[in-house]
Amino acid sequence: MASLTGPVYVPAPNPLLPRYGLFQVATGPLDLPINARTGGLQYEISVCTLPKEYEVECQETHNSKVINSGVTTVTGAPFIVYSAIQCDTVGLVNWGQERVQKFLYDQLVAGEQATVESIFSQGLVAQTPSLQGATNLGTAVGPVQAIAKLESWLYARYGLKGVIHAPVFAAPYLSGSHAIDREGPYGSEEWYTDMRTCVSLGNYANIGPTGSAAAAGEAWIYITGAVAIWRTPDNDLFVPPMGQVINRSTNVLTIVMEREYIVTYDCFAAAVLTTLSTTDR
Repeated sequence: MASLTGPVYVPAPNPLLPRYGLFQVATGPLDLPINARTGGLQYEISVCTLPKEYEVECQETHNSKVINSGVTTVTGAPFIVYSAIQCDTVGLVNWGQERVQKFLYDQLVAGEQATVESIFSQGLVAQTPSLQGATNLGTAVGPVQAIAKLESWLYARYGLKGVIHAPVFAAPYLSGSHAIDREGPYGSEEWYTDMRTCVSLGNYANIGPTGSAAAAGEAWIYITGAVAIWRTPDNDLFVPPMGQVINRSTNVLTIVMEREYIVTYDCFAAAVLTTLSTTDR
């Protein structure tokens, strides 16, 4: 039947359940220190060099040891992800400040992971480190060979669990070839390889480490050392009062909620361009 009155406002019914991706395989998100929100952060790690070997010989003849510096400094640059709403004053004033803030928060939480994945894969907005500049390991015939190449390369120089990064459309090919799987008879949240390397499937741009786009039926797949994410905690997210952001010449309000991020990875990154249709290799 025809509607006799206007629609009744109700809260959005669907819960905010972000999908699987980079946030599930990284350490964090950790609280971003206040001063790092504009200046970035850095930390020292000792895991970018494998231990050396040394032969035990007679006491009279000692081999010399090769000594490499075991300290690597990782520096992460900050970037901002934001949600926004623009409307005339009549509409938003009727909403009220609390409803506007919830709208912006829901928009931010629902989509920020996809935005961070895109930024991280392309090095957008001056974000460093990113997947751009990774070592190019060439091509692979199928997802199985791609994962083998990436893991063989990383674990010849890195002793901790790494992270595979692949675009969403590659997911069924990776799982269909059994290059990746989930734990247990009923599965789990995380995807892994046979080496227990975590796999992030997300909104990665399908481009190589120098920005070259993959052809149809191909995917750029990356591997890095362990990933960490810092971001502004929820209780520090700020939305200015509506009375402070009105454009009085147009009577339009533009309100923004911002969250600062830093994403880093340990030591190494490499990429392989692989065909996807050959799932037995």
